[in-house]
Amino acid sequence: MNKKALSIIFLVIGGLALLPYPFLMIGNIMQIAGVRSGGESALLLFVVFAFVIVSSLYLSTYLVCLILAIVKRKQGILLISAIPLFHLLLVFALLLVWFLFE
Repeated sequence: MNKKALSIIFLVIGGLALLPYPFLMIGNIMQIAGVRSGGESALLLFVVFAFVIVSSLYLSTYLVCLILAIVKRKQGILLISAIPLFHLLLVFALLLVWFLFE
């Protein structure tokens, strides 16, 4: 499979991850606006806010990489189109750490 086809597949997979994005943003806003009990550890708060920030920034990461992939065409297109997938891996890793701390 050539680089162009693989990069298109990566961008489509990254684009499919945008389908639940509006619901994720609603949850992130509710998480920020929610009242804390006061008994949370500092590490748990760090993980939760890191998840909220990283998951909220996914749309901008995807759009920047999509624009760069369209503009660059050949130079580094595979790496550029894989960046949103790495971003998603980071989001899922933070979610897993959050679940483990809860």
